[in-house]
Amino acid sequence: MLLGVVLALGSSVTHAAWNTSIKRVAADGLAVLWAYSLAGLGVVVVVLGVRATTVPIDVTPELVAWSAVSTVLHTGYAAALQRAYRDHDVSVVYPLSRGAAPVLVALVAWPLLGQRLSWSSWLGLLLMCLAVAALVGETGEHTRLSWRPALWGLGIGVAVASYTTFDGWVVVSRGADPLTYYTLGAVLQLALVTVLLRGRVGRGLAQVRRHPRPVAVLAVLIPTSYVLGLHATQHAPVSLVAAVRSSSLVWTALAAAVVLRERVSARRLLSTGLATASIVAMVAAR
Repeated sequence: MLLGVVLALGSSVTHAAWNTSIKRVAADGLAVLWAYSLAGLGVVVVVLGVRATTVPIDVTPELVAWSAVSTVLHTGYAAALQRAYRDHDVSVVYPLSRGAAPVLVALVAWPLLGQRLSWSSWLGLLLMCLAVAALVGETGEHTRLSWRPALWGLGIGVAVASYTTFDGWVVVSRGADPLTYYTLGAVLQLALVTVLLRGRVGRGLAQVRRHPRPVAVLAVLIPTSYVLGLHATQHAPVSLVAAVRSSSLVWTALAAAVVLRERVSARRLLSTGLATASIVAMVAAR
């Protein structure tokens, strides 16, 4: 249980980091998505190859089919995220998307995976929602919180809940190996984005030359974040993993203060405290 929480926390930190990086290249759309998908595939193939020296790779038709479904969900999420970040602030879209996800996952995981939540777990989810509300409230003090970015955030939250629940089902209920499962998905995602680009891979390669550092960062952090999250579902309920991973909204706020030297407001401190209390409540429930 504790290992699952630790893995989920690691996933949340890396998730916050890559979302910060992707904002800088979001305007380049599918081309940059293709670029970091290619680079990320190279990373996971190397890792899988090294591990294959001790652990055999087992690919079944069922695993390929599950990976195909996951690919559609993840690619839709990535494309929507870049589209939202192109026109709207991360501080608006990110809190809404990450805050909505654990609530939706908890509601779906109960009937689908049979993972009932205790009252303490529900309290943890409530505290996480309040942490999100604190950050959204702060956003409203400085920028106009219109319906459009709010809807983008909630829509992305639905996408996050969808792939989190589905991937959790594949790993937990069907016993799929997280690294093999993710690698198959990475192969299929690159193929899908290539089709969406209509084969114009030169545009994607141009992004590698134009944004070498962000592409390299995304190639490492995105697989790390998701594989840690998948492994976390093997040691803790999917709803708990989703809630802990959503603490990334707080790490994003803290990174802005420490790295970007932004003002640490009372709302951000309150949000950090609420998110911490949320994690404590959900862990105590187990």
